[in-house]
Amino acid sequence: MPDIVYEIIDVLASILRLVGMAAFGVGIGYLAVDLLRKSQAWPLQMAVFLGLAGLMIAMVVFLSWGALGAFGIGVAVAIFVWGMPKKKKEGEE
Repeated sequence: MPDIVYEIIDVLASILRLVGMAAFGVGIGYLAVDLLRKSQAWPLQMAVFLGLAGLMIAMVVFLSWGALGAFGIGVAVAIFVWGMPKKKKEGEE
């Protein structure tokens, strides 16, 4: 009986880890896009890019593949949502 309870807790913890890493990925992705837009100097843009790449490389060592995938999906969603150029409406000139 206790084995079933531990398995249920393990599944719930894995789901919570995936959701948390996806939310963390969205937050980091939004921060990276915002910093890249606001920065005017190329060294700062390079530092943001290398920091994001370094974070993902470090996560390969310390996270499970599912959590890393959820983080990557979160970053990709943030880049596609906030990183794409905004279309002008037809009424604006």
